Amino acid sequence: MNKGSTLLITFDGLRRDRANADLMPNLARFMEEGSNFINSRSIFPSETRVAVTSTMTGCPPGGHGVVANQFIHAVRPEGLFRTSEWEDLELAAQAGQLLDRETMGQRLAKAGRSMAVVSTATKGASRMMNSSAHALGQPVFSMHGVPVSSPDLHEAVLAQLGPIPDAGAPNGARMDYATSALIEVVYPRHQPDFCVFWMNEPDTSSHRFGITAPETERAQRITDDNFGRILDWWRAGNGPENIVVMSDHGQITGSRQLETLDIIPAAFGRAAIGAFSSIYLDDRSDEGKARVVDWLVQQDFCGLVFATAENGAAIEGALPWAAVRNDHKRGADVGFTLRASDSSENWGPDIDACLFAAWITPGGGMHGGLNRGELSTVLAAQGPAYRAGFVSETPCWLPDIAPTILTSMGLPLDGTEGRALVEALVGEDPRFGVAPAVETRTLQASHRGHQHYLRQWVIEGKTIVDCGWTGGTGAWTP
Repeated sequence: MNKGSTLLITFDGLRRDRANADLMPNLARFMEEGSNFINSRSIFPSETRVAVTSTMTGCPPGGHGVVANQFIHAVRPEGLFRTSEWEDLELAAQAGQLLDRETMGQRLAKAGRSMAVVSTATKGASRMMNSSAHALGQPVFSMHGVPVSSPDLHEAVLAQLGPIPDAGAPNGARMDYATSALIEVVYPRHQPDFCVFWMNEPDTSSHRFGITAPETERAQRITDDNFGRILDWWRAGNGPENIVVMSDHGQITGSRQLETLDIIPAAFGRAAIGAFSSIYLDDRSDEGKARVVDWLVQQDFCGLVFATAENGAAIEGALPWAAVRNDHKRGADVGFTLRASDSSENWGPDIDACLFAAWITPGGGMHGGLNRGELSTVLAAQGPAYRAGFVSETPCWLPDIAPTILTSMGLPLDGTEGRALVEALVGEDPRFGVAPAVETRTLQASHRGHQHYLRQWVIEGKTIVDCGWTGGTGAWTP
């Protein structure tokens, strides 16, 4: 294989503080023995398809344009653009309006390198792992079959492994099957320079049963057992030079459900309601935005609010979209999180909680907002490109993963907005092994007694969000 060949393994929805030796001994040992990024973060909104796209482009939503799991898009003017649906993504792709940045697949194709995907995630998430895979002739295997999967690879996997098991929660049978597909079919057939292996646990079980439920712990052990299979195969001399492991976001407990999704007056415009909610206004003037912000901060469901004036400043009572690196033209005029617990000082799987809109029952896991439990992720790496036994305290986030892998391959980073995590890299480059300076700051806004705060890290002039929380009349009430 070529220099820097990498397998990127994702544990969907895994909080960093749940990646422990009791539940996940293989992962915990891998993190301890390799380069372990203990201050890794997701993006905002902390939703899967946004996270996938940010990882594969090396850019935050404000750069690539997938601003939420669902939003208003020109290709679906009468309804919500749903990134979970293959048909919606295909509409945008055909119109040339899916992504505004190059993906890892496109970059590797230009460099004459190869890429593959093995995914147990949704159709939409699997598509965004390599959105141009079929056009580029790069193989994809998905549990959903064609058109998500490449037809020839899908047929080869089924011929060798038999029918795909039914989905479950925990989704153990599919995790086992996907691991076999990876090490028994995909690598022997394609030997990709870069491969994405995506396990949709513990996310599925956390949503259904809760973050610390026995079923979710079982899901974690299943994913860890499969990770152990991959490590045994790799350490026997198979596969790539390097392995990078990540989670795309964490989860917190959905403690109370909104009584209705119809919480935004129709007179304001169109809204998409969820853990992260967006409003596309009929009156998009600064005055129109200010009226909506003024109304929102008086509502008992409202968490942090985002709105930007024409001159780039924040609307009074809100934080600017640029503060969360989601200032894209496809973004909402006004956005807000549903109220959640304050994780600025104290946080953990037993205390992080939020209001939720739908899709789960009380006690189930939720994500999408700015609580530290949603944003704190797993990121670690082993292989000849990475330092062994290294703990990095330097903050990082999902858009840093692609630039780091590209740097290990000796490929250019043009068009990415993330930072290569050079402090963990090994080699003759004088940047390697040197950690950058970090500044910490807190932004705040207040209106009618509703206070919201956003803690940021600033590294080389660019920001990463640590967490956000509310206070005053906007404080969380258990």
